[in-house]
Amino acid sequence: MAPALDILFVLVAALALLGIAYAVHRALLGGAELRKLSGNMVVTCPETKDTVAVKVATGKAALAAIAGKEHVELSKCTRWPERADCDQACLNDLLADPEKHSVWSIASKWYQGKTCFYCGRPISEISHFDHSPGLIGFDGKIIEWDRLRPEELPDQLVSAHAVCWNCTVTEAFRKEHPELVTDRPWKH
Repeated sequence: MAPALDILFVLVAALALLGIAYAVHRALLGGAELRKLSGNMVVTCPETKDTVAVKVATGKAALAAIAGKEHVELSKCTRWPERADCDQACLNDLLADPEKHSVWSIASKWYQGKTCFYCGRPISEISHFDHSPGLIGFDGKIIEWDRLRPEELPDQLVSAHAVCWNCTVTEAFRKEHPELVTDRPWKH
């Protein structure tokens, strides 16, 4: 009788390992797809035709992916709570091309090949681990790009000038405390 229990135990353990391996496999597949949908996104609201910022409920989508299902919904929208009952039709456009709607991707592409308005140095690739470069918006103010409201970013980039992080900090200080700054040796 003991060998039968041993075989049963081995079978149950093997099935449990297979189940875990399947869940990990599903999570990895779903995780790769969900990474594309994480972070702030901008879409055109089908109802108002305005640019709005949204976030996908990636946690719920990940759990659905692990279960072998597809379920994508929004967790935030700049039109909420007033329009929280909308049909989320903007998801169709977002799911068709997530990179096109990712605020991070939009900013990364915009900064590519740009030089700083003040010092003329090339703007390096933006990174999650480094300071964010700035821009001079249509209001004439310098701000780090990731401090803008996501839904404002596309409009701001149309007429903005790129500013490296060093000049963003320096020029912001200069504007706030002109009485403390006496020299601008890098002006060109």
